[in-house]
Amino acid sequence: MPNPILHLIPNILASDNIEVIPCYYSKLLREISYFFVEEIKSARRFLKKLNKDIVIDDLHFFMLNEHENDSLKEAERLMKEGQTIAYISEAGCPGVADPGQELVALAHRYNIIVKPHVGPNSILLALMASGFNGQQFYFHGYLPNKQPMLTQKIKEIEQESRLRNCSQLFIETPYRNQQLLAELTKSCHPATQLCIAANLTSADERIYTKSIREWKLTELNFHKVPAVFVLYAC
Repeated sequence: MPNPILHLIPNILASDNIEVIPCYYSKLLREISYFFVEEIKSARRFLKKLNKDIVIDDLHFFMLNEHENDSLKEAERLMKEGQTIAYISEAGCPGVADPGQELVALAHRYNIIVKPHVGPNSILLALMASGFNGQQFYFHGYLPNKQPMLTQKIKEIEQESRLRNCSQLFIETPYRNQQLLAELTKSCHPATQLCIAANLTSADERIYTKSIREWKLTELNFHKVPAVFVLYAC
């Protein structure tokens, strides 16, 4: 009997670009029956895009996200039985600014092989395209959305970037992107650099790196668009 494996499967970032997913996924996922996913409906849709011949109703799906982790007991049972399972992210890579780490930790506890697979990751793509320091960087997730904490946090990470020569990455709920950009242009030094990478991997992908001084003079709208912000204080 082959050793059981936990496959970590990245998902697409943009619904119009399945080509970013390696073609070998189609064959790999045909051999797996048990899937732990952030959201069942989108995971089923993703699998069908990869292989239109797949019989979705023959598969078993379990919800596992930041709000629901009861399925870990089911994962533990399957691991004890020696079953190979997969975790599919909602977008991007499992466990990187994304749920899935508890399932991975459980697999290591039972000496299950953990197999991470190649796929799009918005944080790394934004960093690659920013032109900033890729040797030292820090991802903050979401910044505070209320004042005065937001302004304080922005000044704190700008100072950290300057002192440590460190790129600072963060995200925001898409409908608050413009408010965050306005606060960044108001709070940061004019020479500080800011990259905004929006709609990554989609046909409408937009990536801009400008100084805060330049951003103040730029009229670009990122409202309701998935985006990663990268700040670098020179």
